[in-house]
Order: sequence, then C-alpha cells, then structure tokens
Amino acid sequence: MKWDLVVKNARLVDESIDIRGSIAVHDGKIAGISAADDALDASRTIDADGRLVMPGVFDPHCHLGVNYDYDEDMRTELAAAAKGGITTAFLYIRNKDGSYLPFYKDRRSRGEANAPIDFGFHFGIQREEHIHEIPDIVRETGVQSFKLYFGYEPDNPIGIVPANDGWVYATMRQVANLPRGVVSVHCENTSIARWVKQELMETGRTDLAAYSESRPVLCEIETIKRMIFLAGKTGSRLQIVHTTAGEGADLAAAAQAQGIDVCIETCPHYLVRTAYDKDIGVEAKISPPLRDEEQKEWLWRGMLNGRIYSLGSDHVPFFPKKRENVWTEKPGVVSFPWELALMLHHGVHQRGLPLQRLVQLNAANPARRFGIHPNKGSLNVGTDADLVMVDLDLEREVVHEEKGTCIYEGMKLKGWPVTTISRGVVVYENNQVDESTYGRGKCLIHPGMDD
Repeated sequence: MKWDLVVKNARLVDESIDIRGSIAVHDGKIAGISAADDALDASRTIDADGRLVMPGVFDPHCHLGVNYDYDEDMRTELAAAAKGGITTAFLYIRNKDGSYLPFYKDRRSRGEANAPIDFGFHFGIQREEHIHEIPDIVRETGVQSFKLYFGYEPDNPIGIVPANDGWVYATMRQVANLPRGVVSVHCENTSIARWVKQELMETGRTDLAAYSESRPVLCEIETIKRMIFLAGKTGSRLQIVHTTAGEGADLAAAAQAQGIDVCIETCPHYLVRTAYDKDIGVEAKISPPLRDEEQKEWLWRGMLNGRIYSLGSDHVPFFPKKRENVWTEKPGVVSFPWELALMLHHGVHQRGLPLQRLVQLNAANPARRFGIHPNKGSLNVGTDADLVMVDLDLEREVVHEEKGTCIYEGMKLKGWPVTTISRGVVVYENNQVDESTYGRGKCLIHPGMDD
C-alpha cells in the first residue's frame, strides 16, 4: 500500500512508547508504526534523521478574540500555535450578553473558516441563566466544560463577571453526571486580595512585585480548598486552572486519595518566571500573578512527581500594554510559539523531566481530561495523525514579532519544534506556516459526540 505520508528514522515518543522507527499516515490517521529500516512507499517521506517525533501538543487553555477580532485571532494565533508544535487548542470563551446556543454556532463556523489546526471550547459562566442553560448547551453544542472565575473585582479591566460559591455549587450539580463534564475554576479569594491590594496601593508602589504581593498565595490556596470541598460534595470533576501555588498540587493529591476527581493545571510562565526577575516589569502582569522562586520550585516538584496533571498556556493576545501602572494594566501574556521549547529547555534539559512525562503533561492528559484521548495526545494506530517533530539539540533565541506581550524574549532555549503535522497535513516546516492550511481546522466539540 502507498501511504500519504511517512516520517522515517525517528525517535517516536508518547506516554507509553519510546522507540526508534517510522510512522505512516493515511487519510489523516496514523496507519502504522514500523522499524526504522523498513521501506515504506509514500506520496511524501520526511526523514527525521533521528529527531524526536511526539504527539502534537494539546493546549487546553487559551483566550482568543478578546481584544482583536475573533476571526483574525483564529488565523494568527493558531498559526503561532502550530509554530510551537500545538495541534489542538481549546478556548476558554465568554459570552456576557446572552445564550451560548447561537454563540456556539457563530464561533464554531467562524473558527472552522480560519483555523489551521483543530480547536474546541469551554464556556465561561457569566450569567445565572448560563447555569440553567447547561442541559441545552450539552444537547445543542456538545460542550460539557464550564469555567467560573474568582479573583476579579466587578470593575476589572477585562470585563470578566466574577463568580460566587452559589454559582459554582449549582454548576457542579449540573455537570457532575455528564460523561465529559468538567468544572474549571480560577482560584483566588477576591475579598482577601482586595483588602491587601488597598494596603499596597496606599504605599504608592506600582511595580510588578507589588501586584503579586497584593494577591498572596494564601488567596489561591484557600479557594482551592473550598472548590475541592464543593467538588467532593457534588461529585463533579474539578479542574484547577493556571495554578501558581505549589501547595495546590499537594492538596489535589490528598483529595484524589479520598476519591475526589480534581486535577491541577499550571502554565509555562509560572515555571520559568518570577515576579522578581530583573528583566521584566509591569507588562508581565498575569492573573493569577507570577510568584517567587519558592513557589516556582514547588511547582517543578509537582511536575516531576506526577502531582501536576497538565499544562496550558493561558495564551491571550491583548493590544500592546501601556507598561505604566500595574494596577490598571491588563493581565495576560502570549506563549503559544514557545510553550514546548520552554518545557524542553527548562524541563527536559535542565531538570531531567522525562520525555514521556512531558507528553503526559502537554498532550495525553489534557486530551484525556476533556474527552478527546486517545484520538489526540497519542501515537496509537487509528488516531489523528497530529505530530510534532522536535530537534532536541537546536538552540535558538526567543524573538517576538507578533500580537500580545511576550515575557520570554531574548531567552536562549535548547530544543525546538521544527515540523508540525495536523491530521496528516504538514502545517509548519522550514520556519513557515503553510497558509493554505488556514480553514482546515475542525471544531472537536459538537452535538451528539457522545452518541
């Protein structure tokens, strides 16, 4: 048989295999894996020359269409994702103005008209009506993942409607019995943070560290404990997103031992940056904030010991930041193009993070959590041929020339994605995204997907 694509002479790694061989693709699916010296006839053959081939990164956490036009973001930002080895991105998306039913249809069709890679949605609970609408959302859209936000005051600069415990409890009760149901929570105690913020503002400080100190890690830990309690009472699956508190992973592990289904996600910026780094300023405002060296190292322990479940970028391309006053600056940075390279350099090369563990964190586990594994996040025969080829020895400097704020610029990283393949089609190679792939991305969340 003649295959559509063969990648030969590769080191093939997913969470369960680490072998030398070739991988064959047909009709967008992984059709087979064989020994490296086998001759496989294909329309196109890529010689990996011993380089690493892994499942494409599954990024479960980004925000697109917030400042810039949604259609534009689905092209530019998902192209940036492809450069970074990402083949699937799930958007946390909010609609303050009404029902999610027409909203979903609009965002799905516009996304599929522009995206070069596959995508999906989580919906933010922004009105009480959204909670009552959950059965209709599940039936009409297939979305079973919902997010609630603490840590934001009502007058926050990005317009998020903050949650309360009643919203969380009611949402968890609705989601608990769904086959793919997940409740994600941004965990920060808003009341404590608001009090500490006022004290710090009165000192006149406007630096990045002041912002971090205004939202002490205890705010996050307290809310994680509260959300775990509610998840235990309702039986809901709980996702603690963008965790900055090292203790969060330990709390989740203790809860899991009691039968509570809670998982911890963290982000690259919390693993490679602190609020006290001398080369960054107020532009590095993120919500929750960057922490100190102690929390960063605690998170790395969770990465290495299995207590952190997954990675997400929390990529959000805002208009250029003013870089003046941390209290009025918008929170958020971009990470898509460097997410994998950061983990290869700081995790694999510097800390000995096993490659199979990295695949768990950035592909298999997030795909599993949101009901898309093993079709995404594995090298199983019969699954989508989403692959990233990595040169572990390639050294390159981070350069940012696109939208949003980058806090890694100038970093020299070892280990970069060099080719990205989405459902059997090469979307990125030779430092270029193939523009003919715009509009071939599919929405993975759709009505009837559990039938």
